[in-house]
Amino acid sequence: MVYLDFENQFDKTIKKIEEVGKLYAEARGKSYQAQELKGSMLASLVKKCGDIPISKSEIIAKDSEDYRQYVRETAQAISKELRLKAEYEAWKSRFEATRSLCSLQKSTDKEIQ
Repeated sequence: MVYLDFENQFDKTIKKIEEVGKLYAEARGKSYQAQELKGSMLASLVKKCGDIPISKSEIIAKDSEDYRQYVRETAQAISKELRLKAEYEAWKSRFEATRSLCSLQKSTDKEIQ
């Protein structure tokens, strides 16, 4: 009969869930902040255009290297958030799988006795 070290697996998985969960929370916060600052970033660039119509200044602002850099950084923040979310969910699934195997092992042990 094969006995798995469930306690060790649970400990490892719980630690990883906590570790990745903290990283995910931090990444989610940065991603949210970057996305929320879009209007501020655009307004700042529009102000630099001076006394020209808003529609034209928005076009100029969105075509600027500063705005492109902001979009690239925001995309990277969102990507990091989503990668960490996927890893976090994978560890949660692993925990549930280990829990199911542990229950199956206990059930099997009772039937054998």
